[in-house]
Order: sequence, then C-alpha cells, then structure tokens
Amino acid sequence: MERKDAVTVGDVLRECLEKSSMQGRLDEVRACDAFPLVVGSQIASLCNRPYMKNGIMTICTSSASLRSELSMSRGRIMKGINELMGKDVVKEILFRN
Repeated sequence: MERKDAVTVGDVLRECLEKSSMQGRLDEVRACDAFPLVVGSQIASLCNRPYMKNGIMTICTSSASLRSELSMSRGRIMKGINELMGKDVVKEILFRN
C-alpha cells in the first residue's frame, strides 16, 4: 500500500489536541513554565511551582514581603506571561502564603 499524503507526527498531535479540548490545559501548563522566565530564576526559586485552573494562576510563597512585591507587579507578570504565550492565557494571578 502506497501513501499519498505524508503527515508529520507533530501535525497529527496538534490536530488531536485541537479536536480534544486539551489545548487549553496545555496552554495553562506552559504558562506555569513561563513564570520563571518572566520573574527570573532567583525570585521563582523562592516560590512554589505555580498552578493554574480556569485562567487563574496561583503562586504560593512563604515570605510575606515577597508576596507583597509580587502582588504589586501582578500586571507586569501577567502581561509578560501572556506575551510569551502569544495569547491571553492568564486572566488573574493570586498570591498565597
């Protein structure tokens, strides 16, 4: 049997992700991975790994002063992550102790 239309594995995976509603969750995981790129590795090391659900990113830190500083930079962080993603994935950021 001879193939007429060659398709790459990457194209097949992208198509499957688009058809199954997994693209949104994958974008949220990638946005969490982009957090250290936006704030820097030093600050990210002082925070627990962020997690997201329904466009709300939650970041836990044990330092109240760091939480306050990050809270004041919320807009810049959200803008930076969304720019790296190329779309609005993060709608809100919550900082917790």
